[in-house]
Amino acid sequence: MVTLFIATCLARFSLLKPTTAEIPLKAPSGWTTAQNQGSTVITPGDLPQGKVYTVIVTPLPTKAGTLDEVYEVGKTMVADVGTYSPAMEPKEARSEGGWDYKLTIGTLVKDKSGLLAQVIGMKKGDAGGTVIVLSDSLETLQKYSDPFSQMIRTLGGSAEPPPAPVVAAASGTVDLQYSVPAGWRESKREGVTVIEATKDDFYDKWRWTLVVMPSQPLTGSLRENFMEYWKALITANYDASITPLPLSVRLSDGYVCAFDADGSAKHKATGAKPRVVSVYLIAHGDRFVPILAIQYGYDSQLSKDLDRFIETARIPGSSDAKISLFNKSDLAGDWTEGSASIASYVTSSGTYAGDASIYTGSDFHLHSDGSYKYNFIGLQGSTHIRESQEGTWSFNDQDLVLTEKKETTTYSLLGYGVDGKGGRFLVLGTYAGAKAKLSFANPRGPLQATWYRAK
Repeated sequence: MVTLFIATCLARFSLLKPTTAEIPLKAPSGWTTAQNQGSTVITPGDLPQGKVYTVIVTPLPTKAGTLDEVYEVGKTMVADVGTYSPAMEPKEARSEGGWDYKLTIGTLVKDKSGLLAQVIGMKKGDAGGTVIVLSDSLETLQKYSDPFSQMIRTLGGSAEPPPAPVVAAASGTVDLQYSVPAGWRESKREGVTVIEATKDDFYDKWRWTLVVMPSQPLTGSLRENFMEYWKALITANYDASITPLPLSVRLSDGYVCAFDADGSAKHKATGAKPRVVSVYLIAHGDRFVPILAIQYGYDSQLSKDLDRFIETARIPGSSDAKISLFNKSDLAGDWTEGSASIASYVTSSGTYAGDASIYTGSDFHLHSDGSYKYNFIGLQGSTHIRESQEGTWSFNDQDLVLTEKKETTTYSLLGYGVDGKGGRFLVLGTYAGAKAKLSFANPRGPLQATWYRAK
């Protein structure tokens, strides 16, 4: 009965005579591909006898309309065979090769015989088509979900994780010592090691890739080396939206990490937009290791995995020399920040009842002679708050230390850098006396720190 059901599906789907346009799906290794009445049929090579897992790819016979219209074609195709009942709201995404797709998963029933089905509509420009997946059970569907998701996700692009762009200094063998997080996969490539976590199911979709390169001698400042690698790894491959600082943190055992991330970068070749692209330089003594990170999707456990990976990685053979994160000339200057919200109080009937707007601003004047002045202003309606301090300043590794008379206040030093358009920036912990920590996965995310700009 199941075989007859699939044959009926193929016969119905073939009524759409495909054009010469192709949907460039690459079958996973070990899977078989065959042509059947104008459609491409893909099946796993290790499919057990009596089990069903069939992928049917059918190009559209005309120019593709909108993505919704292409998806409706797929729904119409399965509706001609039986009753299709989606078990989820349609989800949309884009492949690494720039193909937009919309999909649902549900049941397809005909004459009391049923299968699980995935219905996907996809398009890129004028080209489009449908992908229908038929499976006998949820167990079989899940068994092949990873290779199938990889096939869809890499449509029109490379099936491999993005390689590390060429960096002249990055040569040799990867020598960083680390533990692969649980659930991540490690693969050795020429000159790099790729560590990756992927998931693509009904509710969770992510792909986090770390490209680890060989350690390099630390010549010049860590900042200078970071900017070189950012240019080679990010600027050369992505249309980036930020100028990196970088941000800096002292890890355990004297290790440090210089890092920054762009949450809006687009890949120049494909137009694909990861959630975040990042560069990390893990350094100790006289050596450092560059790491490129590419994140699609998000999961809190992955963020914890990344934190632990960076915090526990070690560079064999590095010296014990202490690496300075900041110097006095970086910190000296007139720094300011401010924020405002415009709002009104209203009654239950919507009548204006007062001004609810708020403005806060603060500035540090860190003079080169070691003296400082600090000012804060807060405005809410007729309420004005002003505070000021002055005294001497210094810094201790990763703390800005302010001394007023005999009282000492500290702020976490998190980053310093120069933007070609925006000028100099200094990143401090938001609260005095509290140690601040930035997320390695998304260090520029909200509510983690206060960004000051030089006047």
